[in-house]
Amino acid sequence: MTQKILFSSVCKPIGPSVGDSASVGYELLHGQVTRAQNIYSPRVVHKQFSLDYISENLDAPSTVLHYPSKRTFIKELQKGYDIICIAFVLSTAHHMIKMSELVRKYAPNAKLVLGGYGTVMSDDELNPLCDAICREEGVQFMRNLLGETHLPLKYYKHPDISSRLRIFNLPVAHTSIVFGGLGCPNGCDFCCTSHFFKKKHYPLLPTGKDVFDLMAHHKQLDPNMEHTILDEDFLLNQDRSREFLKLCRESDLSFSAFAFASAKALSQYSFDELLEMGIDGVWVGYEGKQSGYEKHNGRDIDQLIKDLQDHGITVLTSMIIGIPYQSAKIAQKEFASLMTTHPALCQFLIYQALPGTPLYEKAIKEDLLRTGFKNDRMDFYKKCTGFYSTMEHPFMEKDEIEKMQRNFYDQDFKQLGPSILRLCEIKINGYKKYRNHENPKLRQKAQQFKKTMASFLAILPTAILGPKITFKNRIKYLKMFIEVFKLTSMTQKLYLLCIPVVAMAAIFTGFTMKFELLEHPFTRIYNYPGRINRINSRAIVKRRFRGLMRFIPVRG
Repeated sequence: MTQKILFSSVCKPIGPSVGDSASVGYELLHGQVTRAQNIYSPRVVHKQFSLDYISENLDAPSTVLHYPSKRTFIKELQKGYDIICIAFVLSTAHHMIKMSELVRKYAPNAKLVLGGYGTVMSDDELNPLCDAICREEGVQFMRNLLGETHLPLKYYKHPDISSRLRIFNLPVAHTSIVFGGLGCPNGCDFCCTSHFFKKKHYPLLPTGKDVFDLMAHHKQLDPNMEHTILDEDFLLNQDRSREFLKLCRESDLSFSAFAFASAKALSQYSFDELLEMGIDGVWVGYEGKQSGYEKHNGRDIDQLIKDLQDHGITVLTSMIIGIPYQSAKIAQKEFASLMTTHPALCQFLIYQALPGTPLYEKAIKEDLLRTGFKNDRMDFYKKCTGFYSTMEHPFMEKDEIEKMQRNFYDQDFKQLGPSILRLCEIKINGYKKYRNHENPKLRQKAQQFKKTMASFLAILPTAILGPKITFKNRIKYLKMFIEVFKLTSMTQKLYLLCIPVVAMAAIFTGFTMKFELLEHPFTRIYNYPGRINRINSRAIVKRRFRGLMRFIPVRG
């Protein structure tokens, strides 16, 4: 008998406005990286992508809920599911607990499974709430739980998942999600994702051809599609990356991809090779310059960031505050050094010990958790966000570290201006460097850069005249506007006609932010028919969104 399965993220509403800890929410950029950038903060809702990936690769049919309301979740529970799965992280564990109570009340005969990085909580804490815990690769775990046959990785089907980036509430980019792999061999002491998979890497796209074919498929769906590659250190595996590079060189396609990478991995490639692969955006861990992490072996991190952006490659970098060697003076010096590189985007997180990591084991062994977190486990989990100082520090007090973090975000915006406009400057760099390059692939990339920077003809006037911009930066953006105007074609100058629309959208964005409107996403409900039905017939994935329903053919 076929079992009915329900997957769900935690229920909305979530976020500081409803009592959650700082940075908890639906958006990584606006919630963390660009949190101090006011109306200029780019917005994108991140769904619980892993649930769709698992559902796509089960024989049994399943339903996936992304950010359901309590009412929607209860309504779905009453449909007679056999297995109910909830994904959560530590900072949303209290939401998961409330949902588990609803499961027991409205679906008492269903088996409850918990998954996600929140399952680093202890068995003593989780077992009373559920019937099973997934602490491994989710597809094979669920297939084993359902009694389905083993599915070799080469037969995994990658779901078509995408998101839309918005600036001033206007959609500006359509981005596909590419699941490159799970886990990371670098094993930084604070990293939950690395140690969750025991410092091993599990490639979901094992070969360069796998990566290329998937991204080419996404380009067929939308010729303007961009890509985000979810893999902790995508470029570390040279065999896969260089096979991907070879296929990119042989193809007429030109990708635009954002990838996670370390200084160690990036140092294996020239900037031309990165751009030939279509990688024009990277997330690089800055951490602390004296931290000694192996992933920093290679090019000097400051020079690497500068060089990447000189070649048109956008850099999002993350600095950690509160590493034991950092005094306030050292942390300020490292921040000042980072600012000289002019990164497009910056994340500043506090050094935290998360369960399952070596740092947590050290914190427990040496009694480093601050008073108040030792006995109140739920309060500790709630604050596992990177925005609270939960460990004792040799030189700095809790309030000093947290105040420093807020100041770094504020100073990043004040000194360097909105990240969206830093991106424009970087693409100007790339266009000017490659527009006359001997390599036709790189000339093609230059034209991509030109198209991107042309769109800023509609955005720059809002920053020149808009709120919270320093006089120095207003002059800079005026000069940038003139340069973009000179470099673009007559057709591309038509973006100037959009200036009034963008200005009105910016005003509307300011209004919604001031009154905390439109802060919670619509619920998305996806019904997956199961592999057997998909292979044997033209089954469809049924997707409900905002009370509407879309039917999307499933490709076998």
